[in-house]
Amino acid sequence: MLDKILVLIALIGLYAFCGVVVGFVAEPDLIVVTVLMLALATHDFWITVFKNNKETELETGGSLEARPTGVSGKPLETAKELEADLEKSTRSRK
Repeated sequence: MLDKILVLIALIGLYAFCGVVVGFVAEPDLIVVTVLMLALATHDFWITVFKNNKETELETGGSLEARPTGVSGKPLETAKELEADLEKSTRSRK
């Protein structure tokens, strides 16, 4: 619930800041760009906080340590190993 309140406060602050800028400058091009930017920011906040599927990217792909990185040189794991790791991490969170 706190994340939703903070998002609302951040959006209000962003809208207030952009409203002051557009109010003082009042150029048509700036208004169009600002409205588009506010629409994209609102959409991003909305899908981040209020989306139905609360799984993160890491939860769907296993733990971060189990994932191969370009730096570590770990070999790619098989699908069964990733599923087992996912089950283990899901059980530990419950």
